[in-house]
Amino acid sequence: MGEKMTTILNTRWQAWLATRAPRERLALQSAAWLLLAALLWSLAIAPAWRTLQAAPARQAALLPQLHQMRAMATEAKALQQSDSARPPAWSERLRTLEATTQRLLKDKAQLSPAGEQVTVILRDAAPGALAQWLQETRVNARLRPIQVQLERSGSAGAWRWQGQLVLGDPSGAGT
Repeated sequence: MGEKMTTILNTRWQAWLATRAPRERLALQSAAWLLLAALLWSLAIAPAWRTLQAAPARQAALLPQLHQMRAMATEAKALQQSDSARPPAWSERLRTLEATTQRLLKDKAQLSPAGEQVTVILRDAAPGALAQWLQETRVNARLRPIQVQLERSGSAGAWRWQGQLVLGDPSGAGT
């Protein structure tokens, strides 16, 4: 039915066009082709063109995430393949945490072990030192934050963190 309708419309268009003057016919055909080209551009070509032009910027924006994910995958593989696949004993983990805290946060943090968890109270810790301390705590002592209550203070460029973290082994290993 659709093909029959198209044929009828085409026949009517041709008959109507034949009644027009040659100049008018040329103008109408040109307008029809121009309308078809504009429709083709706006529905098919322009969206693809915009996507193609935006791709490098989107790729550049996603590249840091890709690098971070690859680094985390490498770290996970290294931890899985390490000689000590089994986490160290709690006392050894606690000694590692204390050494890392003393080296990176100095007097900005106070540790309070309680059972298989450690409460860390921070006072004016620098963001860079805190980030490095969290990373080393996760990798070397194999402890992760279970509860976090931190507040940022200071001004832009001189931020400091204070609050409390509870560290532990979410998997319960090494106990």
